[in-house]
Amino acid sequence: MSVDYYGYRKKFAVLVPSTNTAVELEYNKMRPEGVVLATRGCVIPPFKVTNEDEFVAMVQAIGAATEQGLRDALTCRPDHVIFGYSAETFWDGKQRSDREFARYNAIAQEVGGCNVTFGAQAIMDALKCYPWVKKIAVVTPYMPVGDNQVVTFLADIGYEVVRIAGHCSAGPVEIAHESFGKTRQLVRQVDGDDVDLILQAGTNLYFVELAAQLEKELGKPVLAINALTFWHALRSNGIADRIQGFGSLLAEHSALPE
Repeated sequence: MSVDYYGYRKKFAVLVPSTNTAVELEYNKMRPEGVVLATRGCVIPPFKVTNEDEFVAMVQAIGAATEQGLRDALTCRPDHVIFGYSAETFWDGKQRSDREFARYNAIAQEVGGCNVTFGAQAIMDALKCYPWVKKIAVVTPYMPVGDNQVVTFLADIGYEVVRIAGHCSAGPVEIAHESFGKTRQLVRQVDGDDVDLILQAGTNLYFVELAAQLEKELGKPVLAINALTFWHALRSNGIADRIQGFGSLLAEHSALPE
């Protein structure tokens, strides 16, 4: 059976909101030899987000575009589909998240004979790699209504969010305009001796390289959502490469937890 010339190990379809630029760039920085990425967009407008209602409308638009985006992505016959967004995957807590994951994974299995990596479920598996962690701090690009969804989901899976801070970015495109300096300020704002691990949500916020730097500086795990979902896809497909420069998850954890 023939395989993709450059994707002779695996071909991943990467599903992102059409406004997103960070996922494609960061995944390609982390991509091991023999893995190819086919980025496909769930088409949404370049919203302006000046209040919480507009933020919710943006998340709802992503959800409405997801099924068609997934079906479009499956036309390249991938070995696996990575959902390159996070807020919609944990909206309204774990019960809804599990239901949405099962729905989209069933479509991927029926249409493409493959499985999906979903942000919320990848978070659960990644956190199991740090079994001592109980208290988490979170940084996001979101409005407070989005931050509250993160807190709810993490509480549902047994973690306490000690502090959370968001950029309140002006739209989905503008998330990628946030500087490392501003994001560092958020990390400093939420970190403390009472925090075991720092988690970043919001896939259009560049963070994978900064997370690796912060782990060394802070002496604790710092998990970037894009490193986390890419790790999950690799390990779900038997690719155990230890990838340096993007944090402890990819560098030290070569398999999914039992």
